[in-house]
Amino acid sequence: MSIAVFYAPNAKDSSYLSEEESFHAIRVLRLRVGETIHLLDGRGTKFSSAITSIEGKKVAFGPLEVIESEPSPLYKIHLYVAPTKQMERMEWMVEKCGEFGIHGIHFFASKNSERKEIKLQRLEKTAISALKQSKNLYLPEITGLHTFKDIASLENGEKLFAFISNPPVSSLAKIAVKGQEYHVLVGPEGDFTPEESALLVNNNWKPFSLGKSILRTETAGIAVCLGLHLLNSD
Repeated sequence: MSIAVFYAPNAKDSSYLSEEESFHAIRVLRLRVGETIHLLDGRGTKFSSAITSIEGKKVAFGPLEVIESEPSPLYKIHLYVAPTKQMERMEWMVEKCGEFGIHGIHFFASKNSERKEIKLQRLEKTAISALKQSKNLYLPEITGLHTFKDIASLENGEKLFAFISNPPVSSLAKIAVKGQEYHVLVGPEGDFTPEESALLVNNNWKPFSLGKSILRTETAGIAVCLGLHLLNSD
């Protein structure tokens, strides 16, 4: 039988699961005192512990044993996305990118954006669920809604943006350099305006192609995440 996994970002400072994780342990999994559990802090460490008491709606756990620890990765992926009208599609993207392993998912508004506001709490819950399911050790940072100009003015890391053109520009695999901190933009389904594309190029963002097919925003985001992982898989 597999051991239940919980998200506990403050495991070293607190001996209780959060209210939501406690509910899952008690009501869904029906765990009991003495049972072994695994805890993820979302910052590279996995612990083993045991339930010491169930106090009403709160689950307490005992001493921690580090069973897995992963240093900061040699490369990082930060994805920037113009959210679609249907947030379910963004939740699906966050889930799948989280399963692959990603370090940041950030949302921005551009001229052709379909949505001007987002609820980060729902997306954060989706990311936590993906973390526990995949057994990854790093929880992605999720932020937004940023302005396009703020994103365009970023200065650090390798800056790339998905670009639809005819003839197409070079592929992501040919443009990206291994072992970098990647900042990758995926535009709205109406694509970036010519002015926005020009602003990105003037701010040293490099355009890349994801092939001949016109992908949905969430599909493009997942393709970018997987592509960069494969690039660095050696």
